[in-house]
This record gives sequence, structure tokens and C-alpha cells, in this order.
Amino acid sequence: MSVAERDSSIGGGLLAGALAYRLFVLLLPTALLLVSAVGLYADAAHKSTRSVAKDAGLRGLIASEVASSSSSSAGWIIFLVMLAAILYALAKLYRAVAVMHAIAWHGSGRGVRTSPKGVALLGLALFVGIGAADLAGWARRSNGAGGAAALAAYLAVVVAAWLSVSTQLPHREVPWHALLPGACLVGVGLLVVNVFNVYVTARTVENQANTYGALGIAAALLFSLVLVGRVVVVSAELNASLDDRRDARRQ
Repeated sequence: MSVAERDSSIGGGLLAGALAYRLFVLLLPTALLLVSAVGLYADAAHKSTRSVAKDAGLRGLIASEVASSSSSSAGWIIFLVMLAAILYALAKLYRAVAVMHAIAWHGSGRGVRTSPKGVALLGLALFVGIGAADLAGWARRSNGAGGAAALAAYLAVVVAAWLSVSTQLPHREVPWHALLPGACLVGVGLLVVNVFNVYVTARTVENQANTYGALGIAAALLFSLVLVGRVVVVSAELNASLDDRRDARRQ
């Protein structure tokens, strides 16, 4: 109940939407970077961009879009420019997450600064989380018996990654293990979002690609990012509410 009250008082839904927007802004240059990388690899390997996109596991409308976009002759220029754009978007995302944590813990986001170490840890956490999700999916498909172990390993990796990021985000003077409940919530929440994307969102977009096209993909992506933002907001609120309970017990 205290988490729900805190969420209502600080506008958790609006904060989640802001995080979803920042995540979407980060995904735009990331997608262009990957698209340009596909084109550069296709040129180096003397393959068509469409075949490279399909070899990478992209299907349907997504494979067609990547193949047509990566055929640009300015691949190296796009690649280098997008690297800088990703760093800028990552710094803005970290600041948004930091401001949200400051509001959840202290009720105000004033004075929040962007830490280079925090930005680096956030970027590493995102990279590790995506890699862990891909490895867990591969293990589940190749060996059904190892699916549970792969999911457990994914949870452990995501929890550890977000816990390291949380130590750099604004919070009260608490030991690191006081941030563990929120990190566990992020791990479980991202797992649920990934399962939802695999079994619901991806199949719906793939089946309705001809009907909705790129707009359908964008809508599904934005919905998933809002869910991710909601998980991150609630994790900070959970840690702050648990710390309030500990303070109340001490008094």
C-alpha cells in the first residue's frame, strides 16, 4: 500500500512514460547503428543485405526494412555518427533514471548530476541484459531441460547488473543490500516483459505485419518500453518504501 501511495503522489505513470521516451530515443540511433553494421558486413562478406538480415534471425517486415535501409552507400558515416548519438542518448537516459530515483527517494529531482561511471554502468547493464536474454532464449530452444537453469541465470545476471547501477543512482544512506529488493523486482519484471514480447507482441506483429506495417511495430515497441519504465519506477519506490518502514521501526 505504501508503494501504491508513493507512486500516486509522485506520478509514477508519468515518470514511466518519460523513461519509455528516453529508451525509445536510445533505440533509434542503436537501430541505425545495427543497420549500418549489417550493410558494412554485407559489403565485406560480399553478400546481399537481405540474406545477412535473415541470417541474423530477422524475419518478415523487419528483415525487409533492415535490408532496404542498410543498402546505403554512406554506411561508415552513419556508423560513426550513431556511435556519438548513442552516447548522448545513453547519458540522457541515465539522467532521467537518476531524476526518477531522486523523486522516489527524496521527493525532488533537484541537483541530480550525470555521473560518467553511472552512464557506463547503465550502458553495460543494458548490453549485458540484452545478451543474457538472447543466451537464455538460445538455451531454451536448444535444450528444453536447461530452460529453467537459463532463466535462473538470466535473473541472476539482470539483478546483479541493475544492483550495480542502483548504487550510482540517488538514494538515502543505506547499505547495498537495501537496494536488492528493487533489483530483484527489475529482474523479475524484465523477465515477464521479455516473455510477453516473445509470446504475444512478436507473434502479433509478425502475423499482422502486412496490416499495420511499421506503425504496428512502433506501437508494440512503445508499449513494451512503457512496461519497462513502469518496472524501473516501481523498483525505486519499493526500495524507498522499505527504507521508510525500517526507519519507522527504529523510532
